[in-house]
Amino acid sequence: MRQQLLDLQLAPRYAYAEWVRHAGVEAAQNCLALWLVHGGRLWLTSEKPCGKTHLAHLLVKEHPHVALIRVQADGERPAARQVADWLEILAHSAYWLLDIPSAPLPKATAIALFHLLERAREGQRHLALFWRPHDDANLPPELMTRLAVLERIDMQPPHTDSELTAVLAAVASARQWQVGEDVIRLMLVHLPRNLDALIDALDQMEHASLAERKQLTKRWASRQIRHIGDDMAASRQSALFAE
Repeated sequence: MRQQLLDLQLAPRYAYAEWVRHAGVEAAQNCLALWLVHGGRLWLTSEKPCGKTHLAHLLVKEHPHVALIRVQADGERPAARQVADWLEILAHSAYWLLDIPSAPLPKATAIALFHLLERAREGQRHLALFWRPHDDANLPPELMTRLAVLERIDMQPPHTDSELTAVLAAVASARQWQVGEDVIRLMLVHLPRNLDALIDALDQMEHASLAERKQLTKRWASRQIRHIGDDMAASRQSALFAE
């Protein structure tokens, strides 16, 4: 059956069956299992996407005593207002989980995050921070000081074909968009074998299918993947010349 194209912004769904436990996240998941029992102060980070947001939502769903804050970069509101809003959600829980997008943080949000970490320390709250900072150099020094005392766990992206296939299928499923394994195999053959590039290609194909009102057949996807691969190769070449 062909998938019907619907240009709707559906909320992502999160399920354990769609989160991929691969070698790069084993240590993080083991530490989180201990954190849920004994508490502590953790910082889960990575150089590349590793499914941290998906995992954060799963933990909260399975463990109601954990309170989740999805930090939004907000440069319009004062830091004090942002902290107050977060504390309203966190006030009744001893376990705080902060999921922060990998995007430039406005100074007000970075300062708010510093104050929230201070509140967690002063109130002896158990904290797990899920964050891949966009640019450490632009973060306030007081925030960097507080991050340095957290137990840092570096997650690694998937590398094998089976892991990459499973992660891409999970990403598509979380967006309620069906992508066959034959299409994913084409992506692994014709595109750079790293998760950043593959997820970007997945985004481009999704947007193209909606813009062109095309079904995601293997033939159509093959043309799209080749165009995306050519564009990526041209961008890399331009970057080399620029150096």
